[in-house]
Amino acid sequence: MQAHIFKILEKKELTKDVFELILERPEGFSFEAGQFFTAKIEDITPPCFRGYSIASGPSKANIELCIKVVEGGRGSNWLNSLKKDDNLTGIGPNGKFTLQNSNKDILIVATGTGIAPFKAMLEEHLKDQSQKVHLVFGVRYVEDIFYKDLLEELA
Repeated sequence: MQAHIFKILEKKELTKDVFELILERPEGFSFEAGQFFTAKIEDITPPCFRGYSIASGPSKANIELCIKVVEGGRGSNWLNSLKKDDNLTGIGPNGKFTLQNSNKDILIVATGTGIAPFKAMLEEHLKDQSQKVHLVFGVRYVEDIFYKDLLEELA
C-alpha cells in the first residue's frame, strides 16, 4: 500500500457530531466506490491509524469522508481539529466492499455514517442503472439526518 498526502479543501459540519472532509485527490490515487483508506492520526507520538470509508465515487475530482465525532475517539477528534489547507496522510485504498452491477434490485440498509460507502456506490453506479434501489437510512433523532438533499435528489 502506498501512502498519499491529502490536502484538506473544506470541512463541512453536517450535524452536531458528524462532519465531512473534502480532500484534494492526490495524483495516482485510484479506488472503487465502497473502498476505504487508512488515515494516519498524528495527534501524539506514536501515531495511530484509523480506517474511513470514502464517501465519494471515483469519478469525482475530490475525496469525501463522512466522520462521526466519537467522545474520547482519538481519530475522529483529531480529524475534527484539522482545518482547510492542513494535510492528512492516508494509506490505501483498501477493502473489497464494492457493488457489482446486475439486473437485480438492490436493498441498502445503513445507519449514521455507515452510509458513506453506499453514498459512493449510489453516486457512481446507480445513476444510469435500470434496477430499483431501496435505501433504508436510520439515525436516532431527526436532527441527526444528513445528506438529505442528496437522498431526495436520488429518490
